[in-house]
Amino acid sequence: MSRPLHKFITKPTRQAEVRTQPISVSWKVKSNVTHAPKRQRGGLRWEIFAQNVITIQPRATNTLLLGLGVEMTGGVCLVSLRQSIKERRCSLQDGEVSEDVVDDIIVSIQNNSDSLVTINGGESLCYVNYIQ
Repeated sequence: MSRPLHKFITKPTRQAEVRTQPISVSWKVKSNVTHAPKRQRGGLRWEIFAQNVITIQPRATNTLLLGLGVEMTGGVCLVSLRQSIKERRCSLQDGEVSEDVVDDIIVSIQNNSDSLVTINGGESLCYVNYIQ
């Protein structure tokens, strides 16, 4: 049903989009994590938290396990660093998962600054998005 906008013009009513997890992906949340990943957008996106205090030396790289695995029959998972961490001049070395089965997603965070970067335990670290 549409509502009249003017005498002769009507505005269409928008339908709410419900996002659900497709059958082409299943997630494996590790049980031994202190700060569990948080599921968002019907299972298409996960927010990942730092498990412990992470300290990255200037111009160095730190490799982390995210505590989230994935099994896919199609599509890819993209990992994106939180803006607050990017503002500290950090970047991801490997932000794409395209393998069919990954027990635990591994990322490398590079500190591109001349100062020490500290990420507190429980702080939001990144997002993992599934794209078909």
